[in-house]
Amino acid sequence: MKTSLLKKDTFLASLLVPLLLILIVLALFHSTPQTQNIEATNITQITNSSSISELIQKGNTLLNSSKYEEALVTFDQALKIDSRSVDALTGKGLVFNQLGKYEEAITWFDKALSIDPNLVDALNNKGVTLANLGKYEEAITWFDKALSIDPNFVDALYNKADALGELGKYEEAIVWTDKALALEPINQNDTNPNLLLPNE
Repeated sequence: MKTSLLKKDTFLASLLVPLLLILIVLALFHSTPQTQNIEATNITQITNSSSISELIQKGNTLLNSSKYEEALVTFDQALKIDSRSVDALTGKGLVFNQLGKYEEAITWFDKALSIDPNLVDALNNKGVTLANLGKYEEAITWFDKALSIDPNFVDALYNKADALGELGKYEEAIVWTDKALALEPINQNDTNPNLLLPNE
């Protein structure tokens, strides 16, 4: 009786071993493409990341060269890769501001701020654009938001001073200008492509 049980156990074991080997091979076969897909996705993300930064840099260069339409196309290309790129969104806002399309510029700054509400460049640039619309009180609130995040943000200090001056609040304007000058004197040769000064 014991002999027949051993034969049945041996027979079952001989069936299970090949079945387990087949399952292991199938599991290995299916995991390899997934691993390859994950690696391919990571490589694509790295490539896209460098492409976005290159596009942002190119867009800023075009913006600084007053090639506004080309800059818009370049920022749009970056947004096709990453629709949440705050640099590309802000870049489009900068272009529209330079084109005098202030309401559209504000829309793009707002899109960037919806992703990163503490983006001081976008806060400042929204304030500048509002100042360009003659909305100096509202502009000051945006400069103040930027300054609440970075109290030493020189561009926002200067821009707040300018808006106060436009409102005839010259003494306050001098105070804010002095704060900015204490941190960094004006250098006309120093340009930051992500920041605006009110249009003359």
